Amino acid sequence: MKGKSLLITSFLLAGSQLLFAQESANYSLPHKKDFDKWSVGISGGLNWFQGDLNDHTKDNNSILKNINQPVVGLKVGYQLTHSVQLNIRGYYTNLAGQKNKTTFSFPNPITGPNRVTKDIKFKTVIYQGNFNLNYTIGNISFLQRNKRIHFYGEIGVGLFQFAPKVTDLNSGEVYVKKSPVTEGLIPVSFGLKYQFKRFDAGLMYTFNKTLTDKVDQVYDSKTETDNWSYFQVGLNYTFGKKQAMMEWVNPMEVVYNDLSDMKNRIDVISGDKDKDGVSDLFDKDNSTPEGVKVYGDGTALDSDGDGIPDYKDDDPYSNKGAKVGANGVELDSDGDGVPDSKDLEPNTPKGNLVNFQGVTIAPEGSYGKEGITSNSSTGWLPSIFFDVDQAALKPTSLERLNTVARVLIKNPKLKISIVGNCDVDASEQYNDKLGLRRAEAARDHLVKVYGIDASRLTVTSLGKKEQLAKKVKRMNRRVDFEVAK
Repeated sequence: MKGKSLLITSFLLAGSQLLFAQESANYSLPHKKDFDKWSVGISGGLNWFQGDLNDHTKDNNSILKNINQPVVGLKVGYQLTHSVQLNIRGYYTNLAGQKNKTTFSFPNPITGPNRVTKDIKFKTVIYQGNFNLNYTIGNISFLQRNKRIHFYGEIGVGLFQFAPKVTDLNSGEVYVKKSPVTEGLIPVSFGLKYQFKRFDAGLMYTFNKTLTDKVDQVYDSKTETDNWSYFQVGLNYTFGKKQAMMEWVNPMEVVYNDLSDMKNRIDVISGDKDKDGVSDLFDKDNSTPEGVKVYGDGTALDSDGDGIPDYKDDDPYSNKGAKVGANGVELDSDGDGVPDSKDLEPNTPKGNLVNFQGVTIAPEGSYGKEGITSNSSTGWLPSIFFDVDQAALKPTSLERLNTVARVLIKNPKLKISIVGNCDVDASEQYNDKLGLRRAEAARDHLVKVYGIDASRLTVTSLGKKEQLAKKVKRMNRRVDFEVAK
């Protein structure tokens, strides 16, 4: 048994390789050329100067008071891998600060450096450029291939230019005014962003660690360097025409999803969702009900080729080429109960009683009159059919009952016998009762819906005594209408 299972599994795997060889190139690690990598961005926000001339009071709002100068930035980035980006950032901002009773030195052309204690403030324009390494933390997730939200960290090196001006906070007297000076700095950033189409928008915090204490021109032993922070919102755009942007695709998730896709394809080869005995790969109809007989391609049998599968066909043996309705029953244009393909008189006046070929044997209103013999009064009326062990009328039977009702209404002296029949399943006694219930259901419908006098309708049951179609049980679950002799 194990050997047989191994043989079947090997065959399925070999078949899958042949069937999907054309697509096998898709199941490999992604290549850089498959993704867009260049991006540009713009950002804006506020800065927070962290130097000697800060308001270091005990006021809880002192920090918020110092976050007040606008900053704007530009970025050009290149994605090295799905998680790592190199970028260049440039910023323009103003740094400002103030402090009461500050002791500092400033040059005096006559007496030399003066050391004074004053209420002072400073301000300077900052031009800043950074070269950064950005790492996307979001691409270590294994939960989904493409994440809309990314967290990231960034570190870099850069230069900034400043020209500080220190003045008296009260009088406005200028104590220091320097020419532009260039120094180095190390920016460290954290942020998150949300991706939509080729854009992403987000928030970023950057701490700029400088290598100097000269920005505000006050030298305090408690603060070795003057630093500042940016609080920004940003918008980025990724260039290119490829379907995927490298930054927003997790390479491991691509591999895992492709492996999962391959597994699903193998399952398709070996699976049979509707349990009809045909593999899903070759099954053209994966929704056939369980137990329904199907062809080799998984489609339900259609014995008469009318386009309605047998399990939905109320007449699975309609003539070849005959036009049928949605229920598989042949059309009956003149409503005489004989389908068009068998009707030799396709325009029979409504109400006439016809034979099995649709030919009038008694005009409307002549039933029951003298001169009509018992033989000629046994015309043909359409049968109705029932589901297994059911006596409820099916929607498809109502049209045929309408035909019977029209004959009765047009021929008020006509009486008919309603005969219930069953298939061979169950006992004779049970089927006799079931056949009678079916006949009574037809009678009650004619009486309640069409107002036929119940005295004109006789109900009887043959149970399973009259099996017209021995191999097709559904044709025996019926009610026949016979003209009473």
